[in-house]
Amino acid sequence: MLNVLLIANECGDYGHIASTVTKEKLVDFVETKGYEAVEFQNEDYDSTDTVEELKRECGYFTLQTLPDSEETIGYGSY
Repeated sequence: MLNVLLIANECGDYGHIASTVTKEKLVDFVETKGYEAVEFQNEDYDSTDTVEELKRECGYFTLQTLPDSEETIGYGSY
């Protein structure tokens, strides 16, 4: 199942990460990278949407592309 999570760094800059791991694992992952897990937004996406599609078309992060939060400070909404 596709999970899409709105995340924020310590400056309040927001972004999204898409993954097929469980919600709990996704929250743990983003928190270890220094982000706040704001809210899941799964209901906004179609069951045919994929992680790669959201990465390519919307610029969403994935488990492989999410940088540490310190690297995103000062870039506004990432």
